[in-house]
Amino acid sequence: MRPGRRAAWLAEGAAALGDLVLPVACGGCGSPGAPWCPGCRAVVSAAPGPQRWTPTPAPPGLPPVWTVLPYVGPVRAGLVNWKDNGRRDLAEVLAPVLAEGLLRALLTCDSVPVVVPAPSGRANTRRRGDHPLAGLARAALRRLPPDSRPALVPALRLARTVADQAGLDSRHRAANLAGAMVVPTPAARRVRGVSCLLVDDVITTGATIVEAARALRAAGVRDVVAVTLAATHRRTHPALSFTREPG
Repeated sequence: MRPGRRAAWLAEGAAALGDLVLPVACGGCGSPGAPWCPGCRAVVSAAPGPQRWTPTPAPPGLPPVWTVLPYVGPVRAGLVNWKDNGRRDLAEVLAPVLAEGLLRALLTCDSVPVVVPAPSGRANTRRRGDHPLAGLARAALRRLPPDSRPALVPALRLARTVADQAGLDSRHRAANLAGAMVVPTPAARRVRGVSCLLVDDVITTGATIVEAARALRAAGVRDVVAVTLAATHRRTHPALSFTREPG
């Protein structure tokens, strides 16, 4: 058996054995049989595509934000499972979504920008074993045309410990993150004078994106455009709909 076929056979066997030990469940709804079931795939497909999004109220310093999916239902479950529950296999579903958002944001740039993922705290990185957002950004960039593919520059770092943002309102989220991010000198050399596409998984109040944009501008970035996979909604907003802005 040739080495390539042997490796494929072993991979298939390992996947089958894994299914026996730990059956595959949909990351969006938990139904057995596939990492992402047809019903949840249909929910993602029904989204209208990348759109400009601004939270209400819009925080000062928020750059233009492009987002693709509403953070509800299977999208919310899938993102939580991907980011915090080790379901990196869901990158197969999420990478095309992020690539779509990046491609739309690229059309607003007058030159090829760099892509900068939002930072993750050291404790979260240790707990997860990796930086999932950076890995997803790499997977999304591989889906873009090579001649217009931006470089990935993990320029942002957390300079101090921040509290978990979950459960905080917009005012406390902003205070929690104020001045928390920096661009170290080696990374600053790569982003100074260029445009940045700032990538995050979800925009809620916009506090993370505002702080990241502030740190990038302080490092000499020319301009910042943010791209997120999903956006949260006020309860007054209907599910699977966006408030459209020109763009």
